[in-house]
Amino acid sequence: MSVIYNLDKRCLEILNIIMYTSGYLKIQDLADELQVSKRSVYYDISKINEWLESNNIDPLIQERGKGLLINKQQSLAIQKVLNQTNDSLLVYTPEERVMIIICYIIVRDHPLYIDDFIQECQVSRNTIINDLKSVDNLLSKYSLNLSYDIKSGYRIIGDIIKKRALFFMLFPNHLWSYHEKNQLFQSDDVKNKKNLYLLRSIEKELQAEYVTGILPALSVFISSIENRNDELNFSDMDIEEIIETKEYQLVHEYFPKLKNSEQIYVTLHLLGSRLQTIPVNVMKEHGETYIIAKNLVKEFERISYFYYDKEEELINAISAHLKTSLYRYRYGIQLGNPMLDSIKTEYSDLFNLTKKACLTLEKQLDVLISDAEVAYLTLHFGAFMPQKKKNKEHFRILIICPSGIGTGNMLRQEVSNLVPQATEITNLPLSSYTPNHDFDVVISTVVLLNEKKLIVVHPILTDQDRVAILRNCMSTEPRAKMQIDDIINIAKNYIHPSQINDFRQNLQEYYSSIQVQKVHTKRHGNSLINFLTPNHILCIHQIVDWEQAIRISCQPLIDEDSITEKYVQSIINDQKEKGLHMFLADDLVLAHSAIENGVKQLDVSLATFKKPIYFPNGKAARIIIVLCAKDKTKHFGILNDVLEIFSKKKSIEQIVNLDSPEAIHRYIENSINKGTANR
Repeated sequence: MSVIYNLDKRCLEILNIIMYTSGYLKIQDLADELQVSKRSVYYDISKINEWLESNNIDPLIQERGKGLLINKQQSLAIQKVLNQTNDSLLVYTPEERVMIIICYIIVRDHPLYIDDFIQECQVSRNTIINDLKSVDNLLSKYSLNLSYDIKSGYRIIGDIIKKRALFFMLFPNHLWSYHEKNQLFQSDDVKNKKNLYLLRSIEKELQAEYVTGILPALSVFISSIENRNDELNFSDMDIEEIIETKEYQLVHEYFPKLKNSEQIYVTLHLLGSRLQTIPVNVMKEHGETYIIAKNLVKEFERISYFYYDKEEELINAISAHLKTSLYRYRYGIQLGNPMLDSIKTEYSDLFNLTKKACLTLEKQLDVLISDAEVAYLTLHFGAFMPQKKKNKEHFRILIICPSGIGTGNMLRQEVSNLVPQATEITNLPLSSYTPNHDFDVVISTVVLLNEKKLIVVHPILTDQDRVAILRNCMSTEPRAKMQIDDIINIAKNYIHPSQINDFRQNLQEYYSSIQVQKVHTKRHGNSLINFLTPNHILCIHQIVDWEQAIRISCQPLIDEDSITEKYVQSIINDQKEKGLHMFLADDLVLAHSAIENGVKQLDVSLATFKKPIYFPNGKAARIIIVLCAKDKTKHFGILNDVLEIFSKKKSIEQIVNLDSPEAIHRYIENSINKGTANR
């Protein structure tokens, strides 16, 4: 029997990274990406090599000074073996076993006991007993409880909507791939396959494409609810809107045995899980969701000090996303987000600003917005950030990303920044892809077996992904091709024809490796403490009016030659016209104006006032922070620090009570360092 599943997930991840990395991969880079020690990576490589040798595949070899390199023959052989291991023994992680047990109980159609979990998870009785404790702990976070009765076995007690939400949060994001390989939830295999076929038929009729794993999850769930007595309650307004959609009509046609409430519930999933923007057939185009989306964008612009050139397009994109999200919020339908951790890491500044902006969404809807939902909205905000200008040379890139419109747009924008020489970057759904195309490079988040120009990346790019993109695009873009061709033509006079191809390959590797050893994580911003030095901080004791307060607060930036007097006057004019616009919190004003109104360089100053400053809108401030940004996004890191520190009333009180710029600087520096350590 193959031992592939005796390798832990990190070994499999390392194997996949090596397989889809173009060129050499250093052990240190692997360790950095996986956030483990080099020793751990070496240990994992040895386990991978044992597996390779057991499957008659050449082991991985590290070349001194270069790193690991895998050839095409090895890669194809590995992929072939991986595809043939579906029936092998699978060792689940403890976290996966907990999720399996929960999902198994939720879709139960007969009493479940410890022996059932032992059989499904292939572990010992003691292991399952310990897992059940973890199950209970996880359920408690969602106000659910694990219950046991000798007649009915294990059950989950609590709100029906929450139980279902938990299933759809766990199964599509973590377990569906095992189900797809016939390794999970096979007791109703025939029924599941029939349901999946019907759902695929609906997908085809709608000409839609759904979030990965959602249709398999629905097929399993539908198999379990056909004979249930769950009572679901929907508002009359929602029922009226939903039954008018084509999604509902098709569910009603293909699943006539389901109760009407269950047909509506399945319809909600189809409406809320669609990758493409849904047709505007649920709500009026400028109705509730448009207003909410507009308020959200305005709030993001207010707190980020970034104003979108294509604001209306962004509002419409978020409005389309919210059309179905409102139903999900209302009825607890969780999509989850498999890219959440990556988005929080790779786009931390943008994610944090989006999360702050979503507070206004929570107030409007009176619901909690999960981090998974914030991550999806982060992609929308990021996708409409400005892109670098491209040159006029012909170089076309195709992007295949089944993870959704927001992810695809974000990926497109980052690729545009990485490869400014690209004259065209096109997003295409997986269903529309064909290997017969004329693009120079194909960047995909899934493996395309017949694609010769493929770069496989994560939905949220890692450092290794960026290096792979740069290497491939540098060796294939027109200018590099011309330089290589010129050198080859000269070399032909001195090199034997049999060596030309090898020489060309070495030359391409050399060109693609120049200055592409490491690519920095995509982050928008700098730290507040880098700019807010003690000479940029003022402590004011005398009584002044609000205009004087603005001028005093701006003075350090005038002295630093970061702004002109025009910028100061623009802040005053903006405050008169926009009122509350500059209040980030009670007692705190973020004074700023447009870049073109006299900004010379990115900078920050801060002034505290012992006597409150009353503004024309009636609100009072005791701290004024002046921000001037030369770039539209580089100040995001500064803003996140400001929001992190000054969102707490206690922090404002403590800072105002400090009597020297040096003390305030130390307080802010300690707060930032503490916040970084806790993240």
